[in-house]
Amino acid sequence: MKESKSPIKMTKISSKSVEIVVETEAEAGASGYSVTGGGERGIFVKDVLKDSPAAKHLSLQQGDQLLSAKVYFDNVRYEDALKILQCAEPYKVSFQVKRTIPGAEICIRPRVPSVEVKGPKAKMSTMVINCGGKFS
Repeated sequence: MKESKSPIKMTKISSKSVEIVVETEAEAGASGYSVTGGGERGIFVKDVLKDSPAAKHLSLQQGDQLLSAKVYFDNVRYEDALKILQCAEPYKVSFQVKRTIPGAEICIRPRVPSVEVKGPKAKMSTMVINCGGKFS
């Protein structure tokens, strides 16, 4: 049986501006930018120094609204982590955690992107499993 391909209909939309959300790669030592705003209005990039890490690696541009920031805790000093967590206390925060679940039975189906965990439960939006054992 031969597949028939129907033409794709494309519609051109005119707009003065388009909003996009960009998530940058993790980069150490983000510097070379300043911010403005705050409160309900939001936090915006006020200025970015040319050839700075913020311009080169994070691709920040003047006028970008900062929606969130991830701070990675690998190789961070305890005192620095404590300061970051204390400053974030009054704000909306989400955590990515690694947890060992003793006695949990994990079922992984081949070629299916889902995991079923039986045992102690936690709310999980994404779960990555690193297992040293064999699957049966």
